[in-house]
Amino acid sequence: MLDLSHMREGDKAGLCLLQKNFGYVGVKKEGGLLQLIVVNTENGQSVEYSVLTLRKQKIWLRADCDFRNMTDTARFYFSTNGKTWNQAGAPLKMKYTLPHFMGYRAGLFNYATKEVGGWVDVDGGRWEG
Repeated sequence: MLDLSHMREGDKAGLCLLQKNFGYVGVKKEGGLLQLIVVNTENGQSVEYSVLTLRKQKIWLRADCDFRNMTDTARFYFSTNGKTWNQAGAPLKMKYTLPHFMGYRAGLFNYATKEVGGWVDVDGGRWEG
């Protein structure tokens, strides 16, 4: 769960899956509004999709990865109450590429694009393998 109440204009925060082709589900603050976004790498370019405008200051994020039978696909999800989950954006095809010579890594992030000083509080979290 991310508490978004201290984000500043231009801030982005979320849950990512990283390798050469990366993707994430997150939130950006733009025009005073909190926007749920999904970013996927497609044909070597990162593409951002706006999913919806958030009305609450808290959001739960999840990524489910399927490595069975070389499926190598991740799906991103969000919840506004921690109980009901909605898929966000298109699945991420997790291609293994030699330039990075390692598998996908998961992480949380928060960064500023316009002004420093904003932050998100992270509550809980669970990594399952």
